[in-house]
Amino acid sequence: MDSIFNYEHPFVCTDAVVFSIKTQEPDSYRKLPDTSLRVLLYKRDTDPSQNKWCLPGGFLNIDELPEDNICRKLSVKAEVDKCWLEQLYTFCDLNRDPRARVISIAYLGLMNEAEAMKYEGKATWFDVHAISEADLAFDHYSIIQTALERLRSKILYTNIIFNLLPEEFTLTQLQNVYETILGKKDQAANFRRKIIDLVQETDRYTSDKGHRPAKLYTKKEVY
Repeated sequence: MDSIFNYEHPFVCTDAVVFSIKTQEPDSYRKLPDTSLRVLLYKRDTDPSQNKWCLPGGFLNIDELPEDNICRKLSVKAEVDKCWLEQLYTFCDLNRDPRARVISIAYLGLMNEAEAMKYEGKATWFDVHAISEADLAFDHYSIIQTALERLRSKILYTNIIFNLLPEEFTLTQLQNVYETILGKKDQAANFRRKIIDLVQETDRYTSDKGHRPAKLYTKKEVY
């Protein structure tokens, strides 16, 4: 009888594509904020791909679940201890890593802007459209593109977009985030018809100086 130890074993790792929104306030109250989608990266300090940027992650211990591993690696490599996560895809091309056969269980992560600002430091946020394949280690550019496609798809039929927003937000903020992710504009009236069943009005308004107060909304809880 063959023993499992007669076979070579691949290594298993995790990688997290964590997205957040960055808002650049305009220089005039007549303009809307400039909103960009960012991804969390850190710089490798060892070979292979030394000094290239990569996604937080690492090798799975023998007694560790993938979801526990990615939370641990986010904490160690990016000092992130709070992030919405879901499993994205398994990347298993034969030549992903020059050291060995390595299979990666990738995760999609989302973080609102206020939380993301707390983690500026050990890891770095990049505009997702400003990075190229040459900037990144291994196949991490491909992993990011897969995560971006998943995000664009899921915001059309789920409520995961609220993980990128504060607890209370204006409809304009919500629309800006949608349009930033999808890369296209929508008419305000048309957009509000699409999302009206996902949000709930509060009795509060914004109080930004120089701007007309706007009603604040929250995510509608579904029971």
